[in-house]
Amino acid sequence: MLYSDPPPLRPFSEAKPTLLVSWWITLFCTCIILLRLAGRYIRLEKLFREDKIVALVLVPLFLRIACAHVVLLWGTNNVNLDGAAALSDAQLSHRVTGSRVVLAGRVFYAATLWTLKLTTLEFLTRLAGASMKKIYLRLTMFLRYALGVSFLAILITDLAGCHPIAKSWQVTPDPGGQCRQGFVQLITMGAASAVLDVILIVFPVPLILSTRIPTKRKVLLVMLFCFGFLTVGITLYRVPQIIKLKGDQIFRSMWASVEILAATVVANIVALGSFLRDSGAKKTKFRLGYHSSGTTSRGGHGATTGATWEDVEHAKSQQQQQQQQQQQPRKTDSDEWLSDLGPCPRRESMRRMNRYSSHSSRNVLGPSPTASHDSLIRQERPHYRGNAGAMDLSAPRPPPAAVVAGSGGF
Repeated sequence: MLYSDPPPLRPFSEAKPTLLVSWWITLFCTCIILLRLAGRYIRLEKLFREDKIVALVLVPLFLRIACAHVVLLWGTNNVNLDGAAALSDAQLSHRVTGSRVVLAGRVFYAATLWTLKLTTLEFLTRLAGASMKKIYLRLTMFLRYALGVSFLAILITDLAGCHPIAKSWQVTPDPGGQCRQGFVQLITMGAASAVLDVILIVFPVPLILSTRIPTKRKVLLVMLFCFGFLTVGITLYRVPQIIKLKGDQIFRSMWASVEILAATVVANIVALGSFLRDSGAKKTKFRLGYHSSGTTSRGGHGATTGATWEDVEHAKSQQQQQQQQQQQPRKTDSDEWLSDLGPCPRRESMRRMNRYSSHSSRNVLGPSPTASHDSLIRQERPHYRGNAGAMDLSAPRPPPAAVVAGSGGF
């Protein structure tokens, strides 16, 4: 039989270590997410779509820990009150509130995990777009619908698992295991989470194996994605143990926090790994005007005095190369190995060559500032006979005679 008698009443002193660990895990997950966002913005001065999605995880993450704090502090209705001392009205009210809050906490818990899965799926969507294979694009679309439908099923089983719903926070008399243990929501969420995690692990493996990157790098990438089996193992252990312990809330909250930690690491390990290896997309280190001192020339046209003409020409050539690279067929920007997704067709390579030739013909540079300046200095002037001022305006003229004050005879 799925449902059982409630677990024995436990004091708050036994729940305090679980509460402290849950808060520590929440703060540690926050640091991981902020580290990813900061690293991405420092390297690119922008955020990818999956980075923005993972930033949204912070909202249900802190809402869940707030609910867990209330639940562990005040308790729920899933306790055996037979033989215990009579509870005061305040204690009964606290347990009613805790039983209501635990329903919201389970929703925020599922929202945290599903948002992390959506982060991984968004990265795999860009990976599938780089492969240009319709089967992978269709699979990513199917996974999006699967995430939405499974989350809706979790929400329904959480709120509609007990009828009427008011019995979900009834303390006395005992409302029954169906209304106080929430095993339907537990099993539904555990099964959906494990299946989706396995799909998200297996999905990128064929793409990685079909690339032209070295075998050592392929093994490393497959191992990074296989970290997702950690969350699968935690789910497969957590669900039967919670049922075995009669839905003990302290044990349930503890392993929910552990699963959140594992899911956060799995969703961010690829991005953080690229930061540690100093690989992936990065912004241009040298830009025009980086070496300027901020002062202008005497002409007041904003010409920098800290950078030489050679630096300016070098910067312009780098900008031109960067523009030519942007004209190439789009590649995914998250990791350098995504550019090796399969061999390029010959027709695609010819199209690239035509694009490069047309682009370079439109961007023919004129004489550089250095060459123009030298040509003005070294220009050979023609030798004229007669009045130089009448023939050439560029010939030097003597300065006008100065009139000394008071020297005239008036």
